[in-house]
Amino acid sequence: MNEDRKGKYDNIDELMAVFQQFSKINWQKNNPTLLKPSEIRVLVTIKLGTEKSGKPVLTISDISKMHKVTSPTITQMVNSLLAQGYVVRTSDALDKRVSGIALTDKGERCADAAVDRIRDTFKGMIDYLGKERSETLIELLNGVYHYFEEINGQLED
Repeated sequence: MNEDRKGKYDNIDELMAVFQQFSKINWQKNNPTLLKPSEIRVLVTIKLGTEKSGKPVLTISDISKMHKVTSPTITQMVNSLLAQGYVVRTSDALDKRVSGIALTDKGERCADAAVDRIRDTFKGMIDYLGKERSETLIELLNGVYHYFEEINGQLED
């Protein structure tokens, strides 16, 4: 029985090495702006989040939930994006305490370009792996994600 258990974990070091490689990948290497990758992710989140929800703006709370980080972390990035003219802050007509974040034309162009670059990158990966292996990869990565969420006690029902 020990032999069976040992054989089951023979590739543990290889699996760890593969995950470590991902931390070294520069996903935004073709970034023509001076924005940080985290700021570009916020712009993309606002773009895709407003499109998906049908709402014209997202709140800091909305964005922080999508990124699974604290509101002060997102506030810091949004303030930088505000100062650079990529987003605007709007007030809720019914509740002045609530403010929304929307993309400016400049922010919209940057988010569109980032989404196009990301989609092109993943299209290339699908071409490289093939449709079937890409679908298997999606299934496996979803399983890995749920595993880590479960062991961290963060899986939402």
